[in-house]
Amino acid sequence: MIQQPQPFEPQWPRYCPQRPFPPYRHIPGVTPHPIRDALGHSYEPAGEASHHDVSDAPLPPEMWRENEEYLYGVDLYNFAYWWEAHEAWEGLWHQAEDTYRLFLQGLIQISAAHIKYHSRMLRPLRTLSTAGRKKLHQVVIESYGTRCVYMGVDLSEFLENAAAFFASFFADIVTEDTYREAAVRAPLIRLRF
Repeated sequence: MIQQPQPFEPQWPRYCPQRPFPPYRHIPGVTPHPIRDALGHSYEPAGEASHHDVSDAPLPPEMWRENEEYLYGVDLYNFAYWWEAHEAWEGLWHQAEDTYRLFLQGLIQISAAHIKYHSRMLRPLRTLSTAGRKKLHQVVIESYGTRCVYMGVDLSEFLENAAAFFASFFADIVTEDTYREAAVRAPLIRLRF
C-alpha cells in the first residue's frame, strides 16, 4: 500500500497558519475521496455550504497577501498535501483571468505532478510537470522579465528548482534512488512579502 506523502521540508514556514491541515493527504485510488466519500476529510452532505467556497468577488492577484485560499494552497503544497493544494487553487482558477489564471493552472499542474511522483507514475509526472512549467514560464514572459515575482513567488527561482527536481524523471532509467535523490531538490514555494 502507498504510504502518505511526507513534506520535503517539515520546518518550512506557514503562510496561513490559522487554517489547520486535513487529517490525511489524499492519494487518488488509495484514500477516501475528500469531498465525495462520506469518510473524506472535507466531505459535506449535499445542501450544506462549504467553508472552502470562494467568494463571488475574487481578490485580484495584487492582493495575494490577503487571499487566504491562495496562501492556504501554498501551505498545502509545501507540506505535501498536493491534491488538497490543487483543490484550493482550482476554486480560484475558475474565477481568474489572463495571467492570473495561467499562473494558477501552472501551480495546479505542478502539484498534480507531485502526486504522480509519489505514486511512481512516470508518464503523467512528465506530462504534468512539463505543462505546468510551460505555463509558469509563460507568466514570466507575460510579466516582461527574466526575474519575475508573481503573487509573491519568484518564478525564475521556482522554475529552476522545478527543472532540477523533475529532470531526473526524464532519464531512460528511473530507480528508487532517483526518487530519493530528487527529494533533496524539491521545488517548494517561498513567498516574498
